[in-house]
Amino acid sequence: MQVSKVNLVKVRDGHQEVDEDYVAVEEPLDITICNQECRTFAIVMRTPGNDQELSLGFLYSEGVIDSLDDVIKVKQELNRIEIYLRDVKKIESRQIVVNSSCGVCGRALLYTLDILSTSTTVSRNVIVSLPDKLREKQNVFNVTGGLHAAGLFTRDGELQFLFEDVGRHNAVDKIVGKLIMERKLPASSSILQVSGRLGYEIVSKAIMAGIPVISGISAPTSYAVRIAESSGATLIGFVRGKSFNVYSHPERIS
Repeated sequence: MQVSKVNLVKVRDGHQEVDEDYVAVEEPLDITICNQECRTFAIVMRTPGNDQELSLGFLYSEGVIDSLDDVIKVKQELNRIEIYLRDVKKIESRQIVVNSSCGVCGRALLYTLDILSTSTTVSRNVIVSLPDKLREKQNVFNVTGGLHAAGLFTRDGELQFLFEDVGRHNAVDKIVGKLIMERKLPASSSILQVSGRLGYEIVSKAIMAGIPVISGISAPTSYAVRIAESSGATLIGFVRGKSFNVYSHPERIS
């Protein structure tokens, strides 16, 4: 269940009335990794749904797994998911609590990113079409107004996957997890479109998945621009109407 009904008091023009509304669900997910024994690796605040994709994508972005071949099986019971791994050598002794506004808060080490190698190009018309295509498919946002979305598109603008979540980084992890499950990494001919700003965590997760074009309706951060430039990714912000800004590697836009 991604939506919950709540009671509220509406105040309009100095008058108030009791009413009801729908809000997006936010609950903790205990991501537990298992080999010879099981232990919590992270507790992620997320919107329930597609928890397997979220967990696999999160473990991939943390460098714990490289592909589906590293996973023996996945078990879930309510807000706990167990990932059975073939090898746990990459796992540090830690427990992480990830809130829905930040996916890397308090981390001592940031990601080491590879250089993308792809000749994928995208037309301007495709880029300007993506926000509306994303918005049309944001089913829970249409009810609550409270979720971020990430969509993976082909270079021709065809939607492949779309996920919503209270955490923008969670939505991207779900995209990456789906790619892992379908053995489609690296996604070297795809475009990532997100519904908000383009921070370090969003851009780094996309680059790790091999996505060469990363687009958003809002602004990027300085560090996001820096890593996109150094990794060979095309970073696009402020996609509104028929306009957008290209912050790195504009040669991919035709």
